Amino acid sequence: SVVRLKIGDPFIFGRGGEEVLEFREFGVEPTVIPGVSAAFSAPLLASIPVTHRGVSNQVVMCTGYGRDNTSPSLIQYHPEQTVVFLMAVGRLRKLAVNLVRKANFPTGTPVAIVERAGCPDQRTVVGDLESIADLAEE
Repeated sequence: SVVRLKIGDPFIFGRGGEEVLEFREFGVEPTVIPGVSAAFSAPLLASIPVTHRGVSNQVVMCTGYGRDNTSPSLIQYHPEQTVVFLMAVGRLRKLAVNLVRKANFPTGTPVAIVERAGCPDQRTVVGDLESIADLAEE
């Protein structure tokens, strides 16, 4: 028996789908047990709702990295949406600038970073697009 243990949802910005295809090439049909994506569990662990009546009725999930380590394509600002970026802390400053310049997000758009969600040393940083990169570096 072989066990490949992954945290969260292995099919969301993970290699779960690729690994299933690889197993199938060897004639093995893997069993996938779903997990909860950090896109939803991390905000929850920081007491941040990703939707809230009258505030946000949409959730968009994005990766912090595009293909071949480029910047990801950005969804345009909408006042009633929450955008969750995964694996984005390493390019936070550039991402914040691009959201304002290329995707029309107001500089005062609230931002939260949840690092090491669910761990004893979980860190939550709250700011806005203008301040979050500096706050995260503190």
